Amino acid sequence: MLGERGIVAVFLLLLGTLLAGCGSPPSGGAGEVQASAQLVRMPDGTADVEYDAGARLLTVTVHVTGVMPGDELAARIREGGCGSPAGDVLENLAPTLADAHGVIDTIARVSGVDAVPTRAALEYLPTGPGVAAAQPALLCGDLSGQTGTVHLASTPQSGAGGTASLALDSAARTLSVRLVIQGLAPGTAHPAGIHDGSCAAQGPLAHALPTLWADAQGRAVLHAEVGGVTRIGRWYVSVLRGPGRAGPGAAPLTCGDVARSL
Repeated sequence: MLGERGIVAVFLLLLGTLLAGCGSPPSGGAGEVQASAQLVRMPDGTADVEYDAGARLLTVTVHVTGVMPGDELAARIREGGCGSPAGDVLENLAPTLADAHGVIDTIARVSGVDAVPTRAALEYLPTGPGVAAAQPALLCGDLSGQTGTVHLASTPQSGAGGTASLALDSAARTLSVRLVIQGLAPGTAHPAGIHDGSCAAQGPLAHALPTLWADAQGRAVLHAEVGGVTRIGRWYVSVLRGPGRAGPGAAPLTCGDVARSL
């Protein structure tokens, strides 16, 4: 059995070990911060449709986010739904212009209309130099003869989605990023990056990521590390139409706001 001195020695040894461990993080994941983002097709928005039968006036109030800042989109109403072959154009609306954050807020008024169009598509299409004449609509919403709010969604030809996982090693100042994107055109290249701000109010590039390359199934997976990162900020992850970061290719294809894990 231990004497009094032995008990005291054991106690002091255990106390010293405990104090030595205080302030030292456990090994494996020390100082690591996790975050993620769900990437959805961009752009995205709504159209509030109103109709004044007495004045035969159709009013369309549009709010869209995720457009390339400064881009102009042509607008029209055509026969057929968003998922059907393009029909005749019923009405051409005034072009819309995205602001510095990629947001469009506009009101279009069309006079001489007998009713809200039925089985028709409200479309927004890219314009300008370098845009092909047969370019599919960026956004489309179905009109069904009723007033109310219509969802404007990216068309299947122009949209993709996926996930982003982020892990920050505070001690090493290293950010690990993993992107998984589906719905891309096979064999295409898409620049990616982490930006300050949000998908609804786009901001400057904070950290560039390598280019994503879609496989034969339209899927792309990216693993990357970014050095010199000290914190996870108010960020969003954006994948561009590509293949470059300039011109029409710089428009967002899919986007997700970064949320830190609890």
